[in-house]
Amino acid sequence: MAETAARPAGEGWLAAAVAAAARAPGRTLALVLGLHLLVWTLLPILVCPNLQLDLAEDLALGKEWQLGYWKHPPLPWWAADLLYRLTGDVRSVYLLGPLAAVVCLYAVWRLARDLVGPGQALIPVLALEGLHYFNFSAVKFAHDQMQLPFWALTGLFLHRALTRGRARDWLLVGTMLALCFWSKYAAFALAASLALFLLLDPTARRTLVTPGPWLMAAAFLLVLAPNLWWLVDTGFLPFRYVDARAKVATHWYHLFFFPLRWSASQLFFLLPVLGLLALAYGRRGRLVAVAAEGEAAFARRYVTMLALGPFAVTTLVALLAGRLPVAMWGYPLWSFAPLAVMLWLGPVTDPAAQRRFAAGALAVLAAFPLAYLAVEAGEPLLRDRPKATQFPGRLLAETVTRAWRARFAAPLVFVGGGEFATNNVAVYSPDRPHVIVHGDPALSPWVDRAELARSGAVLVWEDGQADAARLARWREVFPGLEPQEPLTLPRQTLRPTRPVRVHYAFVPPRP
Repeated sequence: MAETAARPAGEGWLAAAVAAAARAPGRTLALVLGLHLLVWTLLPILVCPNLQLDLAEDLALGKEWQLGYWKHPPLPWWAADLLYRLTGDVRSVYLLGPLAAVVCLYAVWRLARDLVGPGQALIPVLALEGLHYFNFSAVKFAHDQMQLPFWALTGLFLHRALTRGRARDWLLVGTMLALCFWSKYAAFALAASLALFLLLDPTARRTLVTPGPWLMAAAFLLVLAPNLWWLVDTGFLPFRYVDARAKVATHWYHLFFFPLRWSASQLFFLLPVLGLLALAYGRRGRLVAVAAEGEAAFARRYVTMLALGPFAVTTLVALLAGRLPVAMWGYPLWSFAPLAVMLWLGPVTDPAAQRRFAAGALAVLAAFPLAYLAVEAGEPLLRDRPKATQFPGRLLAETVTRAWRARFAAPLVFVGGGEFATNNVAVYSPDRPHVIVHGDPALSPWVDRAELARSGAVLVWEDGQADAARLARWREVFPGLEPQEPLTLPRQTLRPTRPVRVHYAFVPPRP
């Protein structure tokens, strides 16, 4: 009896929530996105004593305000530095990842609202909460996360440009796509998909005889021009980094295994999203009657292109190049996937299905923060695994800076060496020194060689990061290198774990 009574009560609560969302979908969206932004900004601030690896890099290099960097375009690092200048608190950068995700989700909702109505548009947005790219991994703000808002806004404005023909929409498409490239060059997958759609889709192809696509191209080139000039001037330096990082096929079977492995990784990440959609459509989900022509048919073709085209382009390019794509390259690829499913399967109108989906969405909204909390705070209780968020960054920076000042009675101007240790010193040191990337001034054009000689530098690296060959190169680049006694520093964990052993060396200033 008690179980029977409890079930209708639960269903009644869910039914009330679904009804409230149907009455005020915009208000419901604002509530969900507001909570998303609040939870995923505050959670890492509260449980992570040290900055994530990417966030330390954001702040260490963003302050140089270059048109490009040796590994990526600059927009995410500019954004991080700008926010730090506004707040003066390094932890403020935790806002950027959740904010990028929220803007992306809102843009998806705006397109979905145009196609399926505001109430139904909540379903594809809430389904995306099951994708770790939008929550668990969004806190690691960097180039992947920076793509999210511009990727989604490109899709939104191009649909409006194709269906409404307004010049401002075409200009916005070009601008958003260019900003996507300023975020990460993987935006090529989106650009190629859009170009193929304009060429191959019969409805979209008609716009090629109008000024719209040419306005889009002009805006794209104008906004991206400074970075294009930088790329040419540096010999496309970031592409060498991408090529070096990707795993290269060394056997014939890799040509088949790599695409399968990449596709499997993306499917695994999508499982919670697919689970939520299964709750909405049930086991009897089937294709709606598909018309060959009309606005609905065009919308299906367009959103399906957004959902699958960039993935197909990425997979094909990797296959032809014999490379294994990095799993995180899938970051923005699936932003429109739940909406595409809805356009093929139809709206979710069954009250029981809506309640099931609402229950699943609430479970996901609660599960991911709890999982993040468990991983960050609880993992050290179970196993001793070094994590960037437990690194003694502030202690290292203060120790090295204090030793430098005691020796030379001058501020620390430059720091280089191992990537993460260097970035932590650059971020947490009160002197905010400039980074010499990997201890190589050639990768750091903001470093003036004469000033480096006058001011000196510190090289810092974690145990095992510098072999004899690397140390020999550093001695050639930095004459008079003076190794210091290594530091043994405790990690910032709830229970004692293996300490961090860090080496550092002085490059004395020369008059």
